[in-house]
Amino acid sequence: MKNKMARAAMGLALAGASLAASAANVTLTGWTHGSGNSVHSTYGVGQSYNRAAGGFTGALTGTPGGLLDTSPLNTYCIELTEHFSFGSAAMTQYTVVAGGSYFGSRHGDAGKAGALGRLLTYVNANPTAVDTAAESTAMQLAVWNLVYDNDFSVSGSGAFSDTSSYATTANALLAGAAGISTSLYSVFALEKAGSQDFLFAVRDNPGLRTNVPEPASWALVMLALGGVVLAGQRARRSSSKATGSNSANSARLQNS
Repeated sequence: MKNKMARAAMGLALAGASLAASAANVTLTGWTHGSGNSVHSTYGVGQSYNRAAGGFTGALTGTPGGLLDTSPLNTYCIELTEHFSFGSAAMTQYTVVAGGSYFGSRHGDAGKAGALGRLLTYVNANPTAVDTAAESTAMQLAVWNLVYDNDFSVSGSGAFSDTSSYATTANALLAGAAGISTSLYSVFALEKAGSQDFLFAVRDNPGLRTNVPEPASWALVMLALGGVVLAGQRARRSSSKATGSNSANSARLQNS
C-alpha cells in the first residue's frame, strides 16, 4: 500500500513538470455579485482606467488530468490594459503560471504573489468583507494596487491610485492584508498573450505547508495535491472517493 501511494504522489509530481506548457480554457459568464461598478483609477504616467470593475465567475477547464479544473471559478483581472468579453464560449490557450514566476517576470517582484495571497487569506478569514457588488469592486482595486504599486493603499500619489467611492473599502481590505503575516494560498496567473490575465489561487494544505508562501514550481503544487489524495485514500480506501477528497480539500479563490 505504501509503495502504491508513493507511486501516485510521484506521478502527480512528474505531471506537474509539464503543466506550465499546457493550455487551459477560461470561461467567464458574468460578474460574481451581479454587477461591476465604475472606478476612476490612475497608474503609471498619465494613464487611467475609468470603467466597470469587479470579480467574475465562470469555469477553468482543460488542466492536465482535470486536477485544477474549477467550477465555479471566481477570479479578478490582473492587468489594466487588456480586455475580454463575457460569454458561454471558452477562451482557450491560457497557461497557468506560478505567481512568483509571473510577477517576477512581468513586474520584477515575485513577492507580489505573496501579498496577493495575504489579501486572499484576509478575505477568507472575514467572509463578509467581500460579499456585495460594491465590495467586489473594491477587491478588484485592492488586487490592482498590489500588482501595480508597492504600498497597501489606493489613495495618494502612488503608482496606482483611485478616487472612486470604492477606494475606502479597498483601503480597508489592503490594511487587513497588511496585517496578515503568512499567506494561506498558492497564487497563480492565468496568462495569455494579447488577452486579459486572471488571478487564480489554491488553498494550501495545512498539513503540508512550509515557510515558503507559494510553490516555486508546478511539481510542488502537484505534490501538495497528491498529499490530499493520499489522505483520502487512507480515510476511504477508494480511489474514486480520494479524488473527491482532493477536490474538497483544495479550496479555490474565494470572493466571499
